[in-house]
Amino acid sequence: MAKVTLKDLTKRFGDVVAVKGIDLEIRDKEFLVLVGPSGCGKSTTLRMIAGLEEISDGTIEIGETIVNDIPPKDRDIAMVFQNYALYPHMDVYNNMAFGLKLRKFPKEDIEHRVKEAAQILGIENLLDRRPKQLSGGQRQRVALGRAIVREPKVFLMDEPLSNLDAKLRVQMRTELSKLHDRLQTTIIYVTHDQVEAMTMGDRIVVLKDGVIQQVDDPLTLYNKPANMFVAGFIGTPPMNFINGIVVKEGENYFVSGESFRVKIPANLVQKHARIKDYVDKEVVFGIRPEDINDSSVTDLEVTADNSVTADVEVVEPMGAEINLYINIDGQSVVAKVDAGSKARVSDSIKVTMDISKMHIFDAETEVAIF
Repeated sequence: MAKVTLKDLTKRFGDVVAVKGIDLEIRDKEFLVLVGPSGCGKSTTLRMIAGLEEISDGTIEIGETIVNDIPPKDRDIAMVFQNYALYPHMDVYNNMAFGLKLRKFPKEDIEHRVKEAAQILGIENLLDRRPKQLSGGQRQRVALGRAIVREPKVFLMDEPLSNLDAKLRVQMRTELSKLHDRLQTTIIYVTHDQVEAMTMGDRIVVLKDGVIQQVDDPLTLYNKPANMFVAGFIGTPPMNFINGIVVKEGENYFVSGESFRVKIPANLVQKHARIKDYVDKEVVFGIRPEDINDSSVTDLEVTADNSVTADVEVVEPMGAEINLYINIDGQSVVAKVDAGSKARVSDSIKVTMDISKMHIFDAETEVAIF
């Protein structure tokens, strides 16, 4: 297996720069996920690693070898595509064996590798079927099996679960995580689905407009986003943002809007002293939906410093909880509240925030202050 190193990796399509000088090291045996909205450059980056897309600038190293000018077949990588790319006229066994046959592997070795991969993926009973006789999940397993038999240094996966239904996608996420633990190989995985990224990745690379916004483990991304884009992209529903101004009263600091005011906890002020430089300046207050509670059904202490009045616009019962779409200071906010909430559309309710989990961003640069 091997680490993969990208240095100043750039891709231009005419005047459009799709990938802008990426520097990234993917560790040996790591499950790394590239995530971002459509057009952010994640698939282009993966295709450059695979050798399917020409590099405009920079270098790619697999192990200790610079592979810029090495053709895809000699890079010792295996790629799993979004559309599976199975040969319809071949059965499962021959789909999985085809690449090995091209490389003139001995027949016994091919048979051993195919059967071992089929056992790992639980498709031993499907080896004589053709792709049209398989379900979407089974086809995905065959595509994975074709990659596994290669025993490559690096697996590249380009949105391999996007064609599956929601239930099967959840199941296959688990299967892929188990597969990684079993194979102990380097996997670079591309997705636009942040839930996939959070549940599968050892580390996640968040991309926007061809630029890396943040690289971190899932919980760090969630709890300490580097900027508003990461904060809004990671999490379901996404983080709420409310415009405000930092106000100082005595020794206390507040974020204040036209009709709301919450206190910034003293420990956060002490830990992030630069918030003092933002007194009387515009900032963006961030709070996740799960950190906003209906004051009538919360275990949090309800005080004037952590509560605001809000108008209920939409109520979405989710079973274990309720999503309330509320209006605070003229801005739409989502609260994920206890299922015992009696809030109804058009009600004016008090909501309490877990202010220990607040975030504040620079209104101009959108970079996190904390």
